[in-house]
Amino acid sequence: MTDETNDHDLPELTTPDPMTPKRRALIDGMVWRGLKLTEAAIEAGMTERNARMCAQDPKFRAALNVEMAAFKASQRPRNVHRLAELRDQNEAKGAAVQAIRVLEDLAQQADAAPPSDVRPGIVVIISRDYLQPEPFGSGAQIMFSDNRDEGEE
Repeated sequence: MTDETNDHDLPELTTPDPMTPKRRALIDGMVWRGLKLTEAAIEAGMTERNARMCAQDPKFRAALNVEMAAFKASQRPRNVHRLAELRDQNEAKGAAVQAIRVLEDLAQQADAAPPSDVRPGIVVIISRDYLQPEPFGSGAQIMFSDNRDEGEE
């Protein structure tokens, strides 16, 4: 059995990936291994100057920020475990009390946080051309939205 594919069946890449393997290695070294920029550059096979130039590139910074967010999210469970360890130890009572407070605050925040930003209600957009002069009932909000308003001033 042969695997035949036609070029027209494959999806086209709209933009090439701006992150080269060296740039990815630079980010990995800084984010996941905690290296300084110069140390991560050496390990990635880059010059220090090239690494500094990368740090000025908006696409590189965006990729760095995405990786930092992933790193922070991956550390959160461990942070809670460390707080529990501090709570359970007997040497530093002040640290134990503070850990209890933080754990309780985290629990309250998790309970109070809404599952999403969706709020109950209905939004009706009525073009000015079709607006009736009488109101639609009590409690209704009327918002005027017209594409012509955006460009005129």
